Amino acid sequence: MRFEFVVRSGKEAGRSVVLATGQTIALGRLKDCDVVVDDEAASRRHCTVTARAEVCVVADLQSANGTFVNERRITTTELAKGDKVRIGSTVLELIDVNVPGTAVRGMHSTTSLSLVEASSQTMVQRAVDPTKLEFLSQVSKRKDEAGLLASAQKYLTTLHKVSEILSRASSVEALFDSILMAILEVSGGDRAAILMRPSEGEGAEVDLVAVRTKDGGAGGAVTLSRTVVKDVLDKGISVFTDDALADERYGGGESIVRQRIRSVMCAPMRTTDQILGVLYVDSQVAREFSEAELELLAAVGNQAGIALHRARLMAEVERLFLDVMKAIASIIDAKDGYTHKHSERVAAFGVRLAHHLGFDADSRAVVELSGLLHDVGKIGVPDAILNKPGKLTDSEFGEMRLHPLHGARILSNIQSQKVVNLLPGVKYHHERWDGKGYPEGLAGESIPLLGRLLGVADFLDALTSDRSYRKGLPLEEALAMVIELEGKAFDPVVVKAAVELHAKGELALPTAPNPDPLKVGG
Repeated sequence: MRFEFVVRSGKEAGRSVVLATGQTIALGRLKDCDVVVDDEAASRRHCTVTARAEVCVVADLQSANGTFVNERRITTTELAKGDKVRIGSTVLELIDVNVPGTAVRGMHSTTSLSLVEASSQTMVQRAVDPTKLEFLSQVSKRKDEAGLLASAQKYLTTLHKVSEILSRASSVEALFDSILMAILEVSGGDRAAILMRPSEGEGAEVDLVAVRTKDGGAGGAVTLSRTVVKDVLDKGISVFTDDALADERYGGGESIVRQRIRSVMCAPMRTTDQILGVLYVDSQVAREFSEAELELLAAVGNQAGIALHRARLMAEVERLFLDVMKAIASIIDAKDGYTHKHSERVAAFGVRLAHHLGFDADSRAVVELSGLLHDVGKIGVPDAILNKPGKLTDSEFGEMRLHPLHGARILSNIQSQKVVNLLPGVKYHHERWDGKGYPEGLAGESIPLLGRLLGVADFLDALTSDRSYRKGLPLEEALAMVIELEGKAFDPVVVKAAVELHAKGELALPTAPNPDPLKVGG
């Protein structure tokens, strides 16, 4: 049998408590009670409710203000459906819930995530508003309890720390890891997981996107109740169960038994207007979690949802920014009919050199963007000069030599640190190691590394690409010319990186035939 009580009045109105045959729960003000009753008239351990084969029994624990059933003070009594148990101003009603459980549409099982049908079990469900700090309001009314005051301090300190952790995450993947670290620290659990609802929203399948144990290891298989997940996603409630081994909602799952999972807690990960997924934490210790931890997990879910939403928006902005940069590069390459996709290839050569030189991911991204935009200044060069088939005059070459300055000036109008970081590659990719380059005649290490690196990448692509007046050279010949100019035009360190990459077969780019240059941009 499954018995469910719904709180009809008091501070917890709307909350439900479910228990199964053979189980007993304690109600009272103490934190270690199965159901913490936030009521001044409640005793520390006020009463118990026991689920027997066909009936539920409530027993008063010599409480100061008494336990009432249908407004009659009792010592011990059996309950019928519709009976109301009152503790102070808090009223719980026993309702009829013995109907077959239903599956969650769209849920699925994978090797890492199992969703099982719900049946019956003792479980606390709460609709938690993380912005109201209900746990702190309880503490303020019981200032004599030093333990609760200490818990309140921990609550606020933890939320502040979680906020700092989430704010430092640099990507969605890093954010997942930060969320899991925060959950484990907040709850004291053994394992934490994040389940995400795809962008399709209501009714869509949930995916297990990250699992972590408190020692930093992989989390293994995760078993969740379909009903629990559905309630968290659709109703926005937070839930915990004291003993998953005995919980029919988890179906006696093999992973539950094998991993000795006892306590389980779930809370929604939400933004201001939607629920993105579920935060999950479990422990091998029975009765590990309380309603205070549940509220704290819900607060973390609120912070995590907002942080994840922000990270996704930033990722979209990053993608848009990169797409715009690629579009600008395409415009430049279309303007110069002889250099179709030249900027993309320079960027690709540059990223390979940067990776070999030990650049981190962020620095390689700067190299890529700078490579894409290194010739943006050609917008300021007349088409007649850019597409002249013959040799340029000294005057025309003087105009061409200005394109790095044009590019730096154009991009400096964009107020973005990303653009500021890529300017050295745009401005100095035609400087030479021996000081005979342009636009400023810098020499040696006074040339920014980004400019030295893109100088080699630009030279390699210029030699290996087809032109209307000549066929591109094989990469081996182009590299031989780069080696010949080592210490003259090019930084020896960058040249060495190119040679080592070629020896490993990692320098060459995928080949694709160039279109007729006269038709480029037509």
